[in-house]
Amino acid sequence: MNKREQQRHDRRKQILECSLDMIISRGYSATTIRDIAKKLNISTGLFFNYFESKECVYEELINIGMSGPDFVSKILDGFTGTPIEGFEKITSEIFKSLESDLFTAKIFLLMPQAMNSEGVPDRIKEVVSRFDALSPILPLIKEGQKLGQIKQGNPVALAIAYWSAVQGVAENVVFRPNMPMPSSSWIVDILRTRPE
Repeated sequence: MNKREQQRHDRRKQILECSLDMIISRGYSATTIRDIAKKLNISTGLFFNYFESKECVYEELINIGMSGPDFVSKILDGFTGTPIEGFEKITSEIFKSLESDLFTAKIFLLMPQAMNSEGVPDRIKEVVSRFDALSPILPLIKEGQKLGQIKQGNPVALAIAYWSAVQGVAENVVFRPNMPMPSSSWIVDILRTRPE
């Protein structure tokens, strides 16, 4: 990548990061191109050199979020351990991403906001309605229940409890960055069968 391409790449990334910050703090409807440009100290014209509209920026951010379940599937690709070891691996990798890349933590906040906010464009709502973080982990939960490693109960409810805990950690990383990071094993313990 030459210097000009690198500058273009960096500017595009800045616009995405700034837009993400504003959208998770203000909401999609309350975020304007003018506000994004002002925060970045660029003209609105320069913004339009990179994105056609605010909706295009938002759509790109949502597409990044939609890749989350694929990230989990890649972690498990070729994995041969037990289901509980699978959750340990998934959670550890997610926590590493949350700690090393604030953008990832913010994407965790964007997705539920996009699913539940009014004023989100219909086209984006339709895309977000296909977001499925449960399917990649449900087979692990069911197998873990058969093996007695994962507590009994509705597998979907257990998956929701797991992702809710991960979501809570992501929120703390974003909004309370000076707070200590919990151990990933504590999140896995939500699923783990207690010893008799």
